[in-house]
Amino acid sequence: MLSHVRIARSAGLLIGLLLLVTLCGVAVAQQSQEGLPVDLVIDDRAPLSEQLTNMEALYAAAVVDLPKGGILNGIRNMFGGGGEEKPIYMSVGNLALKAAQMRGGLVEAEGIWEAREGGGVLRSAGYQIAVEFAGDTQPQGFDGVGGPGGMPASVMGRVETVDDEPVLRADSVKPSACVAGVRIGRIKELQEDWQGAANAYGQVSAVGALSTRPMAAFALTRAGFISLKQLQNEKQARKHLSQAWQVYTRKSNGQPSYWIWLRTPEGAWEVKPAGEALEEPLDGLNSQLMGYRIVDLFVRIAGGSPALGVVLLAVVLRLAIFPLTKKQLVSQKRMQAIQPQIKELQKEHATDKAKFQEEFWALCKENNCNPLGGCLPMLVQMPILIFLYRGIREYIVQFEGVSFLWVDNLASPDMPLLILYTLSMIAFQKLAAKSQPTADPQQQQQQQMMAYMMPLMFFFFFQSFPAAFILYWLGSNIIYFGEQALFMRGDPKDAVKKAEDGKKGGFATSMLDAAKRMGGKEPEEDEESAESYAERRKQEKLKRRGRKGR
Repeated sequence: MLSHVRIARSAGLLIGLLLLVTLCGVAVAQQSQEGLPVDLVIDDRAPLSEQLTNMEALYAAAVVDLPKGGILNGIRNMFGGGGEEKPIYMSVGNLALKAAQMRGGLVEAEGIWEAREGGGVLRSAGYQIAVEFAGDTQPQGFDGVGGPGGMPASVMGRVETVDDEPVLRADSVKPSACVAGVRIGRIKELQEDWQGAANAYGQVSAVGALSTRPMAAFALTRAGFISLKQLQNEKQARKHLSQAWQVYTRKSNGQPSYWIWLRTPEGAWEVKPAGEALEEPLDGLNSQLMGYRIVDLFVRIAGGSPALGVVLLAVVLRLAIFPLTKKQLVSQKRMQAIQPQIKELQKEHATDKAKFQEEFWALCKENNCNPLGGCLPMLVQMPILIFLYRGIREYIVQFEGVSFLWVDNLASPDMPLLILYTLSMIAFQKLAAKSQPTADPQQQQQQQMMAYMMPLMFFFFFQSFPAAFILYWLGSNIIYFGEQALFMRGDPKDAVKKAEDGKKGGFATSMLDAAKRMGGKEPEEDEESAESYAERRKQEKLKRRGRKGR
């Protein structure tokens, strides 16, 4: 009898422990989603596998209707996209706060759908907005998931106000690719499929039409944190977090544009500005890289000033490539010295381009100058610029909030600095064009156009680049102009001779000169080499005419 009692007690105790573990598991699951917006909360009452299947079906259906990327589509959309009115994307929060300003505008918003008679409510990130169907509008694309209720939805329609309350008059209600994709990542997190979760989050933020939306900021940041903490993949984490910093740390009117939900040590979630959430983990990852360490070294040499460190880096690198710059300047000076002969050739062979090119290159070879010599320092600089750009990107957290002259933040783009850089590049291109003369007026015109077109292309390309990188390149150009001003002043022949004497100098050359002087006679200069190229050409013509006369 006692044995039966003991067995019953043991069974009861075991059942109690199982119930306790189950309740604790439910509590942990509930706590793990505390603080998250409705967009990211996963229903713990339904099987995760079933919810995952539904979200994947919604995402696959919704992503097909997204605008296509590419240059051609971008140009077409820029010029009106065939006359179609394009909706403006707005978060539910912005729409609810700015409905009066947007009244009558065509907008698109997304969140979690709650059905009501004649419409519904769209909820997202602590905000909601009422939706009323326009005409015979009905939700579409939710048939396989049991209807739109509780599902991620994208609503497009006109903004109205009823009794001073914002209302979105919906022309369409469809599945939201962005919210569905993020919820796929959340479900895989709860399943502890960490690689799958990171991939799902990264996929959402990689879609161009979705990449600037608030939930995409959470997705890319979350992919980075999972890669760092759960997968311990620092390379993948650095990639995700660096991309997130570039896109989601910008501000509007001094306020953060993107906010990120982070897990607290207690297991709950809290919301922070994207920059604040990213700065510590990203800087910790980047501090191990060579580019970061080089930039940091110059910053420390400059007394801890990031701006002066960048300027110092420009000075040191310019001095490092000065031997190549000197060759370029010598070539330009030689080209300047033979300009009269080149102009004579241009007049003589104005209608025969092939003959001009033949005579032109013979003239350049005889005078030991290369009209393309100005390209070499630029080509050498390109790998340095790429490496430096990566180093500044790696050091970007340390540039955040640092001011220099009128620049408020070296980590962000600065338009006045970019304009100054563009002007310096135009000057650089015009100086380079002077060392590349041509007989073809059309080619001369093309050179002049390129002197403006390339800097303008850089201007548009560099608009999103941090001011620290533009400061380096502007400083490098200014130093180059100073080198050129010092070298190119005075007579062209004197500058070339000075450069050649400096190149030929040294102990061995001095000994050879002394030996020649001991012979008692200086070598006579070749009279032919002292004659100008034009004079020799005249003599050759006279000789040819004399032969023909005979």
